[in-house]
Amino acid sequence: MEKLAKSPLVYVVAQVRIGAVLKMADYVPEIQERMRKAGYSLYRPNEVRELEFGPGGTEARVTRQWAFDRIDRRTGFLVQTGSVAFHTTAYDTHEAFFADLRQGLEIVQDVVGIAASERLGLRYVDAFQAGADHTLADYLKEGLRGVGLEHIGAHRPRSFTNLIMETDVGGRLVVRIGLNPEGVLPPNLVPQDLVSAQAFDANKPVGILDYDHFVEKSEAFSIEGAMDRFNDLHGILSEAFRETVSDFALEDWR
Repeated sequence: MEKLAKSPLVYVVAQVRIGAVLKMADYVPEIQERMRKAGYSLYRPNEVRELEFGPGGTEARVTRQWAFDRIDRRTGFLVQTGSVAFHTTAYDTHEAFFADLRQGLEIVQDVVGIAASERLGLRYVDAFQAGADHTLADYLKEGLRGVGLEHIGAHRPRSFTNLIMETDVGGRLVVRIGLNPEGVLPPNLVPQDLVSAQAFDANKPVGILDYDHFVEKSEAFSIEGAMDRFNDLHGILSEAFRETVSDFALEDWR
């Protein structure tokens, strides 16, 4: 699919969940030095609060995380004891994104020696507002437009639709379609530690398209195997985007 000049894409993340490396903190200085030389000159150690669900109930735990960002703070890597992620708000093409992802994974692999992966996931988040004389519904395929009740005096709808499907590459695809009349992105969609490339009019509704495709499988880790898997995930995500947005949307964003 051709690159859209006015793409609604606001955030992309690729994550590899790995077999936990409990000594990851010991490797961070070497990872940071190599990331710095590769263009990720900003380093930030973080603590991430996560909820763990178990038989005894819900338990909060704090996980250490190390962030390596480019100087514009729009692209970077996140490393934890059990995962490596690459994310950006400045997406160009999937070829460029995957080239950068491969480079970072190679750095971590060279330093740490990742033995196994348990989950690979790729997520694309789009956000958009309607142009003059159009509604958000015009940007979606007809079956996804919801029910309009303006004619009975009901306005500014809030909606959120989840579509969950198994895919031919052994993965699971989750498509979330949302409508927020306040014109603001939910904070969980774009990490606050990255600079967003787009601003939205708070007086106009915003549409959200959130595509999440992942494979959960424990297997020996290799760079080539991971990149092949990410390409498979991307192919279906790209088709999912085309199958959910209208021809009008593609023309408006072209």
